[in-house]
Amino acid sequence: MTNLKIFKMAIAILLTMSLVPLAFAGEPRSKKFLPDIPQTWTEIVPEPTEFMGRELTPTCIGMPFTDPTFSFFVKGGTVNNLVVFFDGGGACWHSMNTIYAPTCSQEVDESVEELEMAGGIFDTDNPANPFKDWSFVTIPYCTGDIHWGSNDYDYPLIGGGYVTAHHRGFDNFLVVLKWMTENFRRPHKIFVTGSSAGSYGATLGFPYIQEAFPKSKASLLGDAGNGVVTEEFQTNDINNWGIQDNLPAWIPGFDRPFSEYELDEMYLMIADYYPRRKIAQYTTAWDWNQTFFYNVMLNVTDPSKWEEWPLVWCDWHDRMLELVDSAADAPNYRYYIGAGDAHTIMGYDKFYTEDSAGVPFVDWVGAMVRNQGGTGGHGGIPWENVECEDCGDPLPCP
Repeated sequence: MTNLKIFKMAIAILLTMSLVPLAFAGEPRSKKFLPDIPQTWTEIVPEPTEFMGRELTPTCIGMPFTDPTFSFFVKGGTVNNLVVFFDGGGACWHSMNTIYAPTCSQEVDESVEELEMAGGIFDTDNPANPFKDWSFVTIPYCTGDIHWGSNDYDYPLIGGGYVTAHHRGFDNFLVVLKWMTENFRRPHKIFVTGSSAGSYGATLGFPYIQEAFPKSKASLLGDAGNGVVTEEFQTNDINNWGIQDNLPAWIPGFDRPFSEYELDEMYLMIADYYPRRKIAQYTTAWDWNQTFFYNVMLNVTDPSKWEEWPLVWCDWHDRMLELVDSAADAPNYRYYIGAGDAHTIMGYDKFYTEDSAGVPFVDWVGAMVRNQGGTGGHGGIPWENVECEDCGDPLPCP
């Protein structure tokens, strides 16, 4: 064999070898390592387990005559990106709104059939959906603790005795997170979101999810959970849930008691620790449900006053604006404030029609998730703080 033939053979071998990784690389990174889970909604009822040094028993709140069974739902996608959605359903922290006039979901009320018919980000047949090809993990909510709790608390009964509430929402999240680590291999992108009480669950869960998948590009969007609370709730009532040991202590500032900072500072600390990750919030300017719960905090012992929430509408509105303005000091945080008083957007068709802040919300979210890092948007529109000009104020404020 001549030297020329040997040289040609060597070149051919090298070209062949080079084409193998190129062919693999030609497949979008988001399609690599797809999880082996059905591409239809599937309900999973987890067993007690151990994770992160904790013994975990998944459960709902366990009030009398309620089903304590906790379950979660998953759906595989065609690309290796993942949506983690925390569901909402109120909150409860006192005998009155836990036992006698509950203001929180106490059972898992999702089903495969409901998820198949859901709108918003769950409508994967909508070509405008930026998550239509992604996998989904949906975490139901039935513990009354905004997904933050790890405590069994005895609420006193009128006339004596007590009922034990299992505020184990964070434990349920850890059970789901363990399942995620066992079934997903390095998702390219992870979008962590949640509505109402689930907005808070997404906020606290985000650092744990990012640490569990350190090479994934995670982002966070809280939907209709802006953290306007009373001082009594902040310093006392929330302790019923047992949240202190669940705060991400590796992030500077979270080693302090929760009573020392509000939600805006939580967003600031998380955004500062993950400067290449995008953090965002959505709310309407006059969210009736958030205002209702603020009023419950002010009058928790007297349910007859709970429906008088319009009396504190202006107070809630002003404090909400202060909190998002404070969080916006972080260069990788943005807010979208829409018009009206509707509550939540991620699971509804309004996700595609909302544009009251001067930019379609679906495009704003798309600009957020398409960019893989940094603080700007990516294509189409800039990813900026936006607020409705004609917000449909329901009443004049001082």
